[in-house]
Amino acid sequence: MLKKLTTLFFIIICLSAYSQNPGDTITIQTFDYSSTTRDTMINFPNNSLTYEKIIMSYNMRCKDDVVNTSGSINNIGCGAWDYSCHTNIHDSSRVDSIRAKTTSHLISNFSGNIYPYSINPVYNYYQFHQQNTIINNIISEDTVRIGNGINQLNYVIDTDNNSNKSQFLYHANELNTLGLNNDSIDGLSIFSSGSSSANFLKIKLKLTTDSVLNPSAPHLNGFTETFHSNVTLINGENRLQFHTPFHWDSTSNIIIEFSTTNAVSSNSTLILGDSTGFNTGLFSSDAYNIDVNQAESISIPHSPLNSINNEVTVSFWVYGDEGTLPYNSTIMEGLDANGTRNLNIHFPWSNSRVYWDCGNNAGSYDRIDKLASQNDFSSQWNHWAFTKNCTSGEMKMYLNGTLWHSGNNKTAPIDIQELKLASNGKGTGYFWDGKIKELRIFNKEIDVITINNWMNLRINNNHPDYNNLVAHYPFNEGVGPTANDNSPNNQTAIFNGNVIWESSRGEDISQFFTSTNYRPHINIFQGDYNTTTTTTTVLDSLLAAPNLVEERSIYSNYNSLLHDSIAVVSSNTFWHAVSYTYDTNGAIISSDTASIDSIINIGELIYYNRYPMAFQIMSFVTPYGAYLDLGTYGKTWYFDVTDFAPILKGLKRINMTSGGQWQEDMDIKFHFIVGTPSRDVVNIQQIWRPQSKGYTSILNENSFEPRDVKLDQNAVSYKLRTVITGHGQEGEFISRDHYLNINGGNIEYTWPVWTECAANPIYPQGGTWIYDRAGWCPGQASDLREDDITALVTPGQIHNIDYGVTNASGTSNYWVSSQLVSYKAPNHNIDASVIDIISPTNKVKFSRINPTCGNPKIIIRNTGATNLTSLKIEYWVNNSSNKEVQIWNGNLDFQKQDTVVLNAPYTIWDNLLSANNKFYVEISEPNQSTDENIYNNYINSTFDPVPSYDNTFALWLQTNSGSIGLNQSETSWDIYDRNNNLVYESAGGGALMINSQYRDTLVFDDGCYTFLMNDTDDDGIDFWANNDGAGMARFRQLGASWIKIFEGDFGKFIHHEFQVNNNTTSIEEQVDTWAFYPNPSKNQVTIKGVSNGITDLILLDSLGKQLKKITFEINGVFQKKIDLSYLKDGVYTIKVITNTEEIFKKVVKI
Repeated sequence: MLKKLTTLFFIIICLSAYSQNPGDTITIQTFDYSSTTRDTMINFPNNSLTYEKIIMSYNMRCKDDVVNTSGSINNIGCGAWDYSCHTNIHDSSRVDSIRAKTTSHLISNFSGNIYPYSINPVYNYYQFHQQNTIINNIISEDTVRIGNGINQLNYVIDTDNNSNKSQFLYHANELNTLGLNNDSIDGLSIFSSGSSSANFLKIKLKLTTDSVLNPSAPHLNGFTETFHSNVTLINGENRLQFHTPFHWDSTSNIIIEFSTTNAVSSNSTLILGDSTGFNTGLFSSDAYNIDVNQAESISIPHSPLNSINNEVTVSFWVYGDEGTLPYNSTIMEGLDANGTRNLNIHFPWSNSRVYWDCGNNAGSYDRIDKLASQNDFSSQWNHWAFTKNCTSGEMKMYLNGTLWHSGNNKTAPIDIQELKLASNGKGTGYFWDGKIKELRIFNKEIDVITINNWMNLRINNNHPDYNNLVAHYPFNEGVGPTANDNSPNNQTAIFNGNVIWESSRGEDISQFFTSTNYRPHINIFQGDYNTTTTTTTVLDSLLAAPNLVEERSIYSNYNSLLHDSIAVVSSNTFWHAVSYTYDTNGAIISSDTASIDSIINIGELIYYNRYPMAFQIMSFVTPYGAYLDLGTYGKTWYFDVTDFAPILKGLKRINMTSGGQWQEDMDIKFHFIVGTPSRDVVNIQQIWRPQSKGYTSILNENSFEPRDVKLDQNAVSYKLRTVITGHGQEGEFISRDHYLNINGGNIEYTWPVWTECAANPIYPQGGTWIYDRAGWCPGQASDLREDDITALVTPGQIHNIDYGVTNASGTSNYWVSSQLVSYKAPNHNIDASVIDIISPTNKVKFSRINPTCGNPKIIIRNTGATNLTSLKIEYWVNNSSNKEVQIWNGNLDFQKQDTVVLNAPYTIWDNLLSANNKFYVEISEPNQSTDENIYNNYINSTFDPVPSYDNTFALWLQTNSGSIGLNQSETSWDIYDRNNNLVYESAGGGALMINSQYRDTLVFDDGCYTFLMNDTDDDGIDFWANNDGAGMARFRQLGASWIKIFEGDFGKFIHHEFQVNNNTTSIEEQVDTWAFYPNPSKNQVTIKGVSNGITDLILLDSLGKQLKKITFEINGVFQKKIDLSYLKDGVYTIKVITNTEEIFKKVVKI
């Protein structure tokens, strides 16, 4: 359901006498330039009227009518990049479904299809090499006694816990006073009160200059292991002879570290010791953490997070799995009440970048990100902290207590109503893999000093920001399906899935030490010995992680808006019946089958997710927006959406999605033309819910699978309308064959999804706009394919419809939208319609070949059941009383159309206005009979006249280095008269040479001409993304200025019509009064133009940064030079500002 509608438009339609007659139009406004939403409700006409057509006008302009001259910044004007933009109409009375698959059993930490299991615990075994040193005889020995052993210490060797580490400091001055020699230390003894077992006891020593031990900065590296063995401690003195002697330099202090790892806890070990009066020791048995494995999440209670709105700090210790990371993962995400992201940490994404998102304003969240190394997120314990302050606008990331990355101008407020750890905010994907401990969340930005001082300590009320602590999960309980919040809020986090409790080995404990003034009473031994050291391989058993086994079943919710339910039939904890043995490096060296109680064969379950039906009525891709100007009133496209008539009724939700909805200002209207349609649309049925899927999913029939569809029994003809667009590097730029198949068997419809883009009417664009793509181009609607399937189906019967792609590779994703449209019989027997004017017109769709002074072109269609064989066509311009007449003859089936070239006399273009002329067309007498529907017989277009030039002018042409071979240029040109007779062609019969200048003087009789320039490589003569350099093409008045400057980044062709009349005044484009040359340039560019008053010449780099500004005052023609010699090679922009205009021109420095 739609949870939130930002704006609700109530359209009141007044069906007065002026808006309900045939031929009248009811216009419904949806989004406009001032809209602050792309998701709203619209009241479409819902009455007894019928509509001949429903036309959607789709207008866009660059945001705020601003031109983006930065080249790369995406929030200015039309942005920088191209994005898909889908316009959807939702009908909650209909149901979309998406097929999905899941396994019959969900087994945590298991990926096979056959699961042998044991109901009894299974243990894994780990090899360790211990070294036992025995003294055969003592040649000589000195003993230094430190302490008297007055107190009993239970933390030196803590055998009550599974893991333990302690460190104790001994000062050099006391060691020297007691007589310790500048020599090797060969062993030590400790004194125990009672007996106990200390397994995997390790002793390590390190030299240091520290005078105290600080729990905020424990020593973790630089130790030398001297002892490793399983030891049974006895009451009294226990001598521990080193397998590796440790050399003392007589000046450094010594840290002695003890660690143990006991799979099974022993009796308490009390070591005798003494007080020193200073921080002489650290100890910790705080070894637990949680472990998640790409299938689990932790639900963090959100109510304490309500106090977070302007500031936040999130910190934790993590140890990512180096075997799986990086991939697309989220370690934490917080959502607001509408499910919108307000806090997110991708840790990392598959590109190894760590993303910190926080705050949200109107659907846009603040973000900073940075590339991380493997060791930053895996392979070791790291402390990360993430902060945001909306007031200062700063967001920061800290790694191990040091600022790692930051960003500013981040002021979107924070609202967290749902929070998940180790997955996305819903716990449904982007699961993280690794170990986590000590999660803290504050409603304040914590400073770097505090982060650094407290990252190694368990937080308590001594923390300076303890009152701002809203959540604290140490994750040190060790057992159970929940974790406790140790903050004053005292909440409980819930584990989802098989979250594993894990304990570090004693030597690996690295945080959360407690300081002490006590240290053990020891004897240190130095001497000469005859010893024997034996290496023993010891196996340590560790309980294998159990598997949570859920058996599942599907409960259908067919014919509703509810998803099918995946029900857990049973839930058990078993062990995979395999025991592994690991070597000292953690590699598996053997596996043994444990006792098998039973075997589970994991199958596949099919289910469906359902949604209110979303009809994609328009798939449009926004243009590359750098330097693009769509004008103050934007550009408008017109699309016939009559097929969607059954859903364009009453109150409906309309939204725009897929990333490009905010790239431009939008104005979308629906025009309901009252009248009788050529045939009634009975129904429109969605075959698959529009979405994007990878090619492997399509090939395996996991997406857009064969569907049974019942055809409407009240219809007589049926059509499939399909829009397919390819995305991803291979999906976008490689042509693939796609198909539709009806009822299995031979495939009826196969076609390449491929669109040539170099003739795009929206040009030039930034980016690679000329490159052909799979079903789409930047700056235009995606390709629509229509297939009549009437002959293959039977009304009222169920037929199977399948879509597929024949093959693909790499990153090939396809967005598919397909509908079945059902029609009644034609409403008229004899009916013809004129549906469009190709020329003359100002429509953007045909702007490449307009304006015109040649023969007009129109499109007619047979909208009657009888084949159309003849038609009378009348046409005229403006208020002319002289109507031209032409008889068309042909043979068109129902709904077929033809493009008709009207043989208009040249005089039809006489006496035109300077702009906004009208061209009228009226048809009649189809098949020399009476037209049964006269309301589709009339059409008009608005158009501007062609420019007028003198009979003699020059063509200046500079070719670039683009070659078709033998130094022959890709570029050629021709000039034709109005009767398509060749008047001029480029030098050498069209074979221009590369990197050459041509100046041709052209002499014409009065009349209409067409200048055609073609580029065989479809990249014009000035395209930034190739290595061809820049050329130019211009018309020049002899002895005077330029009269036409052609855009060099034209793609496939230039079509420019003009008239010649020695007595007329030139109609020139605004840019014709300006010249920028040479371009490209090595040293300087000359700007020539006309200005009246103060004029600014501004040089900008590719990011829009101002490099130079020249201001002067002049009245008339000027010529100025800008030095480029000191700049790097590349593309720059010259911006000219006068009292009346702004000019932008790209120039290339070479």
